[in-house]
Amino acid sequence: MERMKRMKKLLTGLLTLGMTLSMMTMTAFAAGPTTGTTEKMPTIDFDVNKTGSITIHKYEYNGTDGVTGTGADNQTPPTGAEPLAGVTFKITKIAELNDYYGTDAKAFPTVEQAKTMTSIGTPIVQITDENGEAKFNNLSLGLYLVQETDAPAQITGKVGDFLVSIPMTNADEDDWLYDVHVYPKNKSTYGGVTLQKKGQIGSKTPTKLEGVQFKLEVKSADGTTWTQVTKNNKGVDIGLSGILTTGTDGKITVEDLAPGDYRFVEVKVPDNTGYIADLKTEYKFTVAKEKGTDSDGNEYTAGSILINDKYVDTTQEPISVTNYKPDVKKEVKDRTSGDWKNNSDYNVGDTIPYRVTVDIPENIAELKTFILTDTPTHQTYVNGSLGIYSEETCTTNILSGKYTVDTASNGWKIVFTPADLASYAGSKIYIAFNMTLDKGAVVGAGGADRNDNKIKLEYSNKILPDTETGTPGTDEITDEIIIYTFKIAVEKVDATDNTKKLQGVTFDLYRKLKDSDTTGLENPVKGLTGRFEKVNKSAALMTDDNGEIFVSGLAKGTYYLVETKTKDGYNLLKAPVEVKIETSYSLTSTTKTETKDGKTTTTTTITNGTTDAGVFTTVVKNSKGFTLPTTGGIGTFVFTFAGIAMMAAAVILLITGKKKKAE
Repeated sequence: MERMKRMKKLLTGLLTLGMTLSMMTMTAFAAGPTTGTTEKMPTIDFDVNKTGSITIHKYEYNGTDGVTGTGADNQTPPTGAEPLAGVTFKITKIAELNDYYGTDAKAFPTVEQAKTMTSIGTPIVQITDENGEAKFNNLSLGLYLVQETDAPAQITGKVGDFLVSIPMTNADEDDWLYDVHVYPKNKSTYGGVTLQKKGQIGSKTPTKLEGVQFKLEVKSADGTTWTQVTKNNKGVDIGLSGILTTGTDGKITVEDLAPGDYRFVEVKVPDNTGYIADLKTEYKFTVAKEKGTDSDGNEYTAGSILINDKYVDTTQEPISVTNYKPDVKKEVKDRTSGDWKNNSDYNVGDTIPYRVTVDIPENIAELKTFILTDTPTHQTYVNGSLGIYSEETCTTNILSGKYTVDTASNGWKIVFTPADLASYAGSKIYIAFNMTLDKGAVVGAGGADRNDNKIKLEYSNKILPDTETGTPGTDEITDEIIIYTFKIAVEKVDATDNTKKLQGVTFDLYRKLKDSDTTGLENPVKGLTGRFEKVNKSAALMTDDNGEIFVSGLAKGTYYLVETKTKDGYNLLKAPVEVKIETSYSLTSTTKTETKDGKTTTTTTITNGTTDAGVFTTVVKNSKGFTLPTTGGIGTFVFTFAGIAMMAAAVILLITGKKKKAE
């Protein structure tokens, strides 16, 4: 009886030692005090074949409620406690029970003493399952040291080591428990983070960018490797197979992350946008394990987000990430107003001023490719006319010696070294140059063949990590303008019979200029007052067998036909004939961005809503004049005779007059 009392007291002590409620030690959840009498206590069965078990029920719990464990099964955890998977426990048998009872029984060791004792047999390791349970079955009777050796990263308050005996007394102290259940709890810390994605085209204002994909990675405890996160620390999937995509607000939010070091890495930009994917930059942050003060003196709590050792509330100030895209715009100087537009009219042979505006992306220095190509139709680049400037007035020349203009197919091409443009990142540069309108330029609205001029920008569509040596692909942006030119058609006919065409009639054609234009001719011929330019500089215009003259390659304006020689039998026109070229077009500019086979092309196209042929026809009528008789004909005799008679009559009148005066 004395030995049973002694054993009961010793094992009750173990229960109290090993299962006391504590935030940092093993906690059991049970109810009520222990009662009972020693007389009811049976004897321990020390049969060598007798075994027991330890079942650990692991919970994640940040509350304060709890009671001393009893070692029995089916104890109820407090509200808010959740089973915790992934916790590793190791149990080590350190002593036989018969060493600790009897007349010469030793005192039970403390936990610290137990750690120094030689193990009996091989330690056993188990990991809690999805129900938070780790079962150690078929244990021989004895005293065991239980240690939590590893836990998920969010666990910031681990259970301390504790001792369990197999068997141990029940709560009523009237029986032995050979299958012991313990209910330890752990304190956890979680953090949440928000990332904000924006897109910026050149120097324009950034906007929210939907559909950008990221992966989230966590750094290993030893700081040597990064591992992609596919579930948060509560086991909930994040994204689709670990790929996170920005929403309509451009944001990604990840909750329930354990303390540790993390980074967002961009995976892909959305199709049909043309933004440059930045696969190189890492957006790092830390979920704080415990409270502290950052480098600016701001206090923060466990689970707070730290970026570069500074506390950031990412719900208010998300991690800001921007994708960039360049832009290019082509304009032609309007011939009459001088404004920069997407169309104008010119004469064949005219010098046409152009301006290309390039919006440089903020990350230009990181790109591998940045190429501009100008491709004209029915136009020719004026060699040496190209310059690059820092303002839209094109007065301050920049980048001298840092580019070469290659001319081909009547246009030009510049292959930039992106790093040379770093000083203009996030701003605009302007390229000015001249073209001439070629003979054979399309008259009027045109169709598939027209006098357009396209600019194409090719640029790297990815920034690769330093560990990748390949060359990224390219995306393209194109823009265009249209040059119009027109035709005058002259039809020369008999004034009384429109079907009678007059061949061989010659004209000069004059274009009316502004009076302030000193380059023209002033009052060049009778009937023309002001400043004019002669269109047919080398030879007169002559009607063909059909009585027609065609003059192509003319800009809009007022023109005058001056007849210089007419057909025999017809009167020469007394005044110039006015011909006006007046027209307007319904233009639509459409921009489309499309991704195909990994390449994104942004194309701006100008379409014309009319099909005007651009031919301005005028009918010039000539009237027949007097026909003078030939030398020696009857007409001449009649006039001669009449003249002599008139002279004789005058002589007679003179003589008669003198006689009367003498009388």
